[in-house]
Amino acid sequence: MKILFTTLLFLFLMVFAFAQEAEERILYVVDSIPVTDEPEEGFSSLSEADIQEITVVTDKAAIEQYGYKDLDKVILITTKAYASRSSELKQIPSTKAMERIDGKWHLINSPTHYSGPFIDYFLNGKKQGEGNFKEGVVEGIRTVYYPDGKKNFQRNYSNGIENGEAEQYFPNGQLKYKGVFKDGKENGNWEEWYSTGNLKRLTEFKAGKTMPSKEQEKYHTLLSKANQQFREGNFQGSVKTLDKAIELDPNYTDAYFERGTAYFYDLKFDEAIKDYNKTLELEPLHMKALSNRAFARIRKYEFKGRRTLSKTNGVTVLASRGKAEIPREEQEQICADLKQGYQLGDKKQMIINAIKTYCK
Repeated sequence: MKILFTTLLFLFLMVFAFAQEAEERILYVVDSIPVTDEPEEGFSSLSEADIQEITVVTDKAAIEQYGYKDLDKVILITTKAYASRSSELKQIPSTKAMERIDGKWHLINSPTHYSGPFIDYFLNGKKQGEGNFKEGVVEGIRTVYYPDGKKNFQRNYSNGIENGEAEQYFPNGQLKYKGVFKDGKENGNWEEWYSTGNLKRLTEFKAGKTMPSKEQEKYHTLLSKANQQFREGNFQGSVKTLDKAIELDPNYTDAYFERGTAYFYDLKFDEAIKDYNKTLELEPLHMKALSNRAFARIRKYEFKGRRTLSKTNGVTVLASRGKAEIPREEQEQICADLKQGYQLGDKKQMIINAIKTYCK
């Protein structure tokens, strides 16, 4: 049975929805929901430990009884989480069993707008989100969860439009922001925190438009100028502008992160790492700072002992050593940053490739 599970799970990772394998058309159905989108690249969110039962259906008549045609095989997967749900919960539909027509949600093949509760689930059967529809649009509280069950965000809706209190949380459970929507736009004072619990900023909104103080306006003007300099390739000018922004507000992550990135592109990797360190001191769950710090360390060793290929109009082109020898302690830090960044949502292919290379 373990071999069967392992084989099917491997196929599940490699083949999705209506896949072609040995000229077979295969459909995977997890907890009665057809999988019509490709599983997340690199890592699966469904493991053998999550599975209660797997049934492989190859009989054409039986396949048609399940409501599918022109298929050679249907693989029915039941998760342990689904098997443990009450019959009442199983009756509550998921939006994956619905379709949206002209902005209104319907149960598939139903001509009427859906009204009632809905619950969405992750591939492993754990709750992903829940709420209520009224005449096909969201009404009342809409809640979304992280894979571990902690609350991600919660918003109030009236006739499908955001109205009322809204809040979002970090993966560690700390409140990230809190404010009020009015007719779908931010209104009043919005508070934003770091994952440490320290207040990041207080912003006033009026009908979705920010109403910054003079100090906030000056700070964001400096950030905009630095970003423009960065886009123009003036990395040193960008650093100097961000120095002024940091003097104005030394407890705001944006300037440290942007300055670290300017240093990174100017090939000043030690300076970049210091700024990413400061960013992560203020916000330990800063996804981009984790990924960038890992690559700053990688590039530091790749360009160590580099030779200059050309130097024109202040632009220096250097030769990389390619894959370089990295001290074990540094490689462990690189791996830790890459993995944490991935867990926080940085799932770009270059991150996946780097994890394979540096987390051996």
